[in-house]
Amino acid sequence: MLKKILKWTGRALLVIVLLALGYYTKAYITVGNRKSKVYAVKPVRLHIPRDSASIAVGKRLVTIKGCTDCHGSDLGGKVLFEQKGMGRLVARNLTRGKGGISKDFDTDDWVRAIRHGLQEDGTPLLYMPSGGFSKLSEADLTAVIAYCEQVPPVDRVNPPSEIGVGATILTDLGELELFEAEKIDHNAAPPLAIREGVTADFGKYVSQICTGCHKPDMKGTPGEGGTPNISSSGKSAQWTDEQFFQTLRTGKRPDGTELKAPMPWQMTAAFSDTEMRALRVYLKSI
Repeated sequence: MLKKILKWTGRALLVIVLLALGYYTKAYITVGNRKSKVYAVKPVRLHIPRDSASIAVGKRLVTIKGCTDCHGSDLGGKVLFEQKGMGRLVARNLTRGKGGISKDFDTDDWVRAIRHGLQEDGTPLLYMPSGGFSKLSEADLTAVIAYCEQVPPVDRVNPPSEIGVGATILTDLGELELFEAEKIDHNAAPPLAIREGVTADFGKYVSQICTGCHKPDMKGTPGEGGTPNISSSGKSAQWTDEQFFQTLRTGKRPDGTELKAPMPWQMTAAFSDTEMRALRVYLKSI
């Protein structure tokens, strides 16, 4: 009897292993195909300003849009995440130093990366939050490119990103969104400039960078490790305006608890008063 039990247990385990290997093979192929998909995008032609005022605007935008959070204050890139079994996520060196973008990287390549989430060859960038950048106005986009093109070169050769077994499975299950390019309407016309002011329209424009984590409806994702609801039905709606502003500028909630990563409060701390108040108006309106 014991031998039969062990025999059938062994067979059951073998079936489970084979099913697991079969699923992983399917996930590996599926995610690999998504990673290598080429998007035939023709970037809109832009004139990049070279004046100091535009470059200054671009420098500020690079901060408040979260570019420096991932790529570093010098835009030299860095390893954002690395864990055995999961993989490695690396923000590229955006300068023209050793290990950075090529000397042939032009305006079209900047537009393709920022607005479309694509590499030079049209394949998706990993974890590039272009969903929030695809709606940048032409003036803001050109200012960002103007700044990035003239930053001092940084010699930093970062290791490549790698999608490990765990990340492959989570991506296939829809629990990890690695390919932002899949969610973007690449044929959409560039958005019109939004007049700056303490209005819901301008607040919605400011909030685009928040959609990656808090989702387009700003209701976040439930469960442990999720992101909070910051719409009018969320807990933060009960705060006073000043408490809301103070939280985004200091990284501490009204009760004294700290905002946890990946909440980029250093980014929101750089918002102007108008941007902060407009964001608040918009969030309270939805």
